[in-house]
Parts: sequence; structure tokens; C-alpha cells
Amino acid sequence: MHSSVPSNLSQRNGFAIMFAVIIGTVMLILAVSLYSFVGHQHTGIQSIVNGEIAHFLAEAGINSSIGSVREAVAKIMSGTSGNRQLNEILLKPGDLEDVCINDMLDASWNTDLEAFAREMDKDASIKVDVWLRDLKICETAPSSWADPIAKDGYLVIESTGTFKGTSRIILIKRRIRVGSTAPAWLSKFSLFVNDAARAGEGGFNLIRNDYRGMITDGPKPLIVYNHATPDAPFEAGNMGDILREEVEAEVWQRRGWLWMGGRRSRLNLCSGAGDLGEIFHFYDVSNPNIFSPVKFSTPQAALPEAFSSSLLIPWDKSSSSVRQVSYKFGHSFVLDGFHDRSNRKESDAMYEGNILSSGEKNAYTSKSSILHLFGDARKGYQSRTRVFGNVHIAFPRYASLEVKTDEPDVEALFAAVNPPPLYLLPSVSESAWHNSIMIQDIMGRQFGGPLLQSGMLCRSYADYAQLMSRISELPYAESYNSMQDVYSNKANRVFPSDAGILAMDTGLNVEIVRNAHVFFKGRPTAQGLLQVIENRTQIEVDSISDFWKRFLNERGELELNAIVSIKNSRQLDMQIPAAGKPQPMVVKGGGIILLKQGNLVLRGITCTSPDEALTVALAGNGSVSFSSTQPNHVNIVAPNAELGYGSKFDIYGSLCVGSIYADHRFQGGTVRFRPGQDPTTSGYNRYYKVFIDPRDSFWNE
Repeated sequence: MHSSVPSNLSQRNGFAIMFAVIIGTVMLILAVSLYSFVGHQHTGIQSIVNGEIAHFLAEAGINSSIGSVREAVAKIMSGTSGNRQLNEILLKPGDLEDVCINDMLDASWNTDLEAFAREMDKDASIKVDVWLRDLKICETAPSSWADPIAKDGYLVIESTGTFKGTSRIILIKRRIRVGSTAPAWLSKFSLFVNDAARAGEGGFNLIRNDYRGMITDGPKPLIVYNHATPDAPFEAGNMGDILREEVEAEVWQRRGWLWMGGRRSRLNLCSGAGDLGEIFHFYDVSNPNIFSPVKFSTPQAALPEAFSSSLLIPWDKSSSSVRQVSYKFGHSFVLDGFHDRSNRKESDAMYEGNILSSGEKNAYTSKSSILHLFGDARKGYQSRTRVFGNVHIAFPRYASLEVKTDEPDVEALFAAVNPPPLYLLPSVSESAWHNSIMIQDIMGRQFGGPLLQSGMLCRSYADYAQLMSRISELPYAESYNSMQDVYSNKANRVFPSDAGILAMDTGLNVEIVRNAHVFFKGRPTAQGLLQVIENRTQIEVDSISDFWKRFLNERGELELNAIVSIKNSRQLDMQIPAAGKPQPMVVKGGGIILLKQGNLVLRGITCTSPDEALTVALAGNGSVSFSSTQPNHVNIVAPNAELGYGSKFDIYGSLCVGSIYADHRFQGGTVRFRPGQDPTTSGYNRYYKVFIDPRDSFWNE
């Protein structure tokens, strides 16, 4: 039994030794771990300290240089007249990659900041960079407007502080937008009337004029020039170039277009070749003071069978000598405009002699239209272009028979008549038609002409209706084709023209393209245009007075350089320039003004440079009027507003209105297309403005 005691003691001693070794190992591990932890903690604390110092360095960089940076940025971004390299970047189509623009700035602040940091510690540094970031195109839908240059992104001032290898970055971000001050697709139009027939189909036909086209009384015409005329305020057209262009069949592509929306409308062309006459739609007018109409002859194939051979008909001298004479007949007509007065008749002069019917007189009247869409009769001012909408022109067609005879003695009698015989074919309604209508010399003279009745030439009213005098109507766009025939000196010209270049177009598939880029495709809507402009808004002010306080400089000039919306909750009229200010208002920096409510009254606006454009948009159901004859270099977007009466006006730009108030007080004026704003030309790029939001966003990284 005693032999077991040493053995147990030995086991206990072994266990104690093993336990001591384990405890020692654990303690050693704990000691090493504690030592390591203290070392890491010291490193972490140092890293935190270094980071805080780097952060303070970055803040010092922002605080000490922000004034200089903003001043330098403002200098190079002062409109598209600023830094050329920056303009090339911002006006580059499509999204832009992030780019540092330090090399475009006078970035001397970094030298000063670096010197300051080295004074603190040789391992300290500060650097401030200026970036353009996240600039993406923001007008991308061709159905409303796809502008490849309009962008939205950020100007970023980035301050980096570094201390002993640890860096911290502080960012100040400001939203930056690039947008055009031109009114999107309206820049391709001279005139856009949303509802042209609001006053009725013939509601614009109010002018009393004489045969020469001179206004006798009543309202005056609004004349639209769709190309650069020789007297344009800038970008004036050269007369020689204008006349050479007129020969081109596709000249409409380079001109401002016209839109006459809504139901069918009819414009009675004004008679004469003077400044206000519109007879140039059909005839060559080399000198507005001297005009001779051209006779159009109807082809033999288009005439009834009776015109194909000679007819034996009693002559008109049968009271003294009964005789059958062989006559050969042809057909011709001349075109004219509407005229209410002549030297023989004070009113309804165009219906004198009952050549045109009383029914036509009741339907059309004798007054001409206040809208002259193709300019005036002077060379260089005839301004044909593309027309959209269900709009027609109306004009008198005076038709006559060409009477000839092969019998020499009768032929001699014809030749002795002065003025020459004229057998006009009067307008007759279908209910008044019969075979015995007498067709005779307009002056009732008897000289050996035929005793002619309507049934001798025409078997039916349908035949006669094709030949008779009448008021005709054609789509307004087809006048373009007739003018093409005139300018190209087409031989054996016919009317209507067979050129077929342009026809009536209701505007379902309008395309505005430059090179391969499609700006617009579809049907333009004025409400959609307003939305495009509203989406461009960069600044919003409460009132009209706030607007003037902010954007008029000390000389009373408008320095806008932005796209500004005015709430105008009091619905006050906005006068431009404001009441009591000099006329016209000088635009030093262009932009867009969006008036949310109220009426617009224009008193004269002048842009000092062809590189500036001002657009004024009216969102509500107000009115646009003029209280001065001063010129207005402005685009007007007012699709719900009415163009009211007031002073005679002169607009150099594009005009969009809901309707035109047509009554005897309308004083008319001129709308001149501004070719430099045409988006199909590279000149359109002049009107982009760069806007930097005045509010900062701070970001720490």
C-alpha cells in the first residue's frame, strides 16, 4: 500500500509544472498583445491627428482662396464671350467628361497656399482645383426639343489638404447650366399663330385699299419678312445675294417659316404692286411704281370642244347688215388682288361691271387681309417661304375670251378698236346659269364682233364655271411655286404653277435638322415650347420690380445673362422698358424672361450686339401689345395670348401668339426673321449662356 505514495506525488508535481507553463504562455501572449495594442493605438491616434490637420489645411485652402477662385471663374464664364478654351468645352455637343480647368484660370492661389503649408510643416501641403463635373445634356427629346449643347452639371471647387501622407478633401459644388436664350424650335419660325381662325375664316380681311394697293382707311397690314432684308438692324442681307438666292427652288430651307394653326383661314391678297401690294405672288414686279399684269392663256386641251374649231356666228352689226362671220375662240385670264376703291368707285370697286357676282361680294367683301406673310412687292423684300396650316389665299381671276377671225375686213375692224375689244366672262351661279347668257365687249361696243351666247361654247354649267371670272382660292403655300416660276423666267408659264415644290402642309411631321443632328421632329405645339422654356429656368423672382432691381445696371441697361421666371402674383402688366425708363431699352446681356401671369407691353428693345438675344415668354392668357413705334429686337413666346392693337410695331426676331386681334384699330407693323438665330445654322451657337447657381453645397470626403 505504501508503494503508491511517491507515484501520486510525481503526478501532482507534473501537473503543476504544466499549469505554470500554460499560465506563463498566456501571460506572454497577453503581454505581447498589450504591447501591440498600445502600438496600434498610438498609430491610430497619430493618423486621426494627421487627418484632422489635413482637414484644417483643406479648410484653410477653401477659406483663403474662395474669393480669388470665384473671381477667376466669373471672369472666364462671363457669357460666351469669355475664355475661348472653356467655350469650346462647354459648347461641345453631348455629355462632357470631368475636366479640371485650372489651366484656364489665373490659379496663383495654389502657389501662395503651398508656401503657407510649408511654413507650418515640411510634410504639409494645400491645393485647390476647379472642376467641371457631371455635365450631361438635359434637352434630349426631339418631340419637344433636342439640344446637343444644353447641359446640366456642377462647378466644383476642390480643396485638398495633406499632412504626413494623410489627405482630406473639401468640395464646394455649385450647379452649372448651359442653355440657349433663343426660343428652341420657334427660332426657325418668323410667325407662329396658334389659332389663326379665332375670328372666323375671313376675320383678317379688313383693309380698305385702292387698285394700287394704297391704304385708304382702316387698319394697316402686318408684313412678315422671312429673310435678311437689306435694312435689317444687323446681319442685313445684300441685295445681290438676295436676288441670286431667289432663283433657288429650295430657298425656303434657309428662311423663317410660318405657322397658321387652327381651323381653315383665308387671306384676301391686297391689290397692286406698291409697298403694300401683293400682286408679286403671281407676276414679276421689277418696279413697284410700274406694273403690267401678265395674261395666262388656257391650253387648247383644257377647253370645251367648241374651242377646237371656228364657229359661224352672226356679227354684232346685224342691225345694219346681217352677216355670218367665222370666229375662232381662245381663253385667257389675268389675276388681281382685292381692292375696295378706285378712281371711279368709292367702295366695292372690284365688283364694278358685275363681272364678279353678288354672291362672291357677300362672301368675300372687297377688303384685303391685314396679314402679308410673304413680304412686299419690292425686289429684295419679296419673302416667300414654307407655310404650315390650313390657310388659303383668295384673289380675283378675270377671265376673257380671245376672239379672232380669218376674214380680213372683219379683222381690220377689230384692229381699229381702241382700247382693244375685251370679252370678259362674268361670274354666274349655277342657279342663274342658262344657255342664252350674252357675252359681249365689256364697253358694249359694236364693231363686228360675235353675237355670242354662253351655250354656243359651253354645254353645261360645269364647262362655263371652269372658264368664267371668279374669286379663286389656293393654299397659301402654292404662291411659293408661282414665284419660283417668275424668278426662274420659266417659258410658257401656267397658273396654278406646275412646279409642285411646296403644297399645303398641316405640320404633322416638321423636321429641324443641322448636319446629322435632329433638333426637332413631329408637330410643334406652343404649350410644349413653353414647357421647354420653363424647364430652362435658372432664377425665380417674385415681382416685376424685383426683376428690374436685380438685372438693370447703373446705366439702365439690361444685363440678364440668365433665364429668369417672374411669379407676378399681382398680375401686373410688364412694360419693357419699365415706365419712365428711356426708350428703347438697351440689352447688354441677353437671356429669357418668363412672365407667369399678366400682360406684356413693349416700348422698344435694342440688342447692342448680334451675339445677344432676348426672349420674352408669357405663360398666361394675357395680351401682347406695343405702345411705341420703337424697334424691338426680341423673340416673343405667348401661345395663349392675343396680339392686340396699339402702336405700329417692328419686331426683329420670332413671334408666337395665340391669336391676332383683328379690328379697325389694328395699326400693323413688321416682323423680321432673324437668320442668326436659325438653329439649322452654326450661328445659333452664339446664344448659349452659362449660369452658375449662387448657392453652395458643401461636401467633405
